Amino acid sequence: MAVKAFSDEWATQFKDEVNRSSVYKSAAKGWKWTVGLVVEAEPDKNFPDAKGVVMDLFDGSARDIKVGPAAEAQKCDFVITAPYSRWKQVATKELDATKGMLQGKLKLKGDLPTIVRYTKASQEMTECTTRVPVEWPDEK
Repeated sequence: MAVKAFSDEWATQFKDEVNRSSVYKSAAKGWKWTVGLVVEAEPDKNFPDAKGVVMDLFDGSARDIKVGPAAEAQKCDFVITAPYSRWKQVATKELDATKGMLQGKLKLKGDLPTIVRYTKASQEMTECTTRVPVEWPDEK
């Protein structure tokens, strides 16, 4: 059954997928920072309010992934900001997250070289999101 994009159910399933992934576990060894995703509102895409995804990632596992206000996500060690439709491109693999940051399509607050060092982990996280069946608000 599909879950709403960026909902609590989505966060729970995403976290489970990350923790089931042996590829992520090895690619993210040594990672010890929190990551916040800020999903900017796009009312014309039926996404009226900005949301924040707070990911507590540690050494190859996702200790917690929760959805809340954008302000919460902005307190993380790394903050990646983009409009809703851009995140949808990442989640559907139209856009690679690391390339998106290098091209300025995703705004990064934090140390880019560290992120680049963990590109494989970031790509596997995207793989994990594609395994969660999502209902996109602009596709109704």
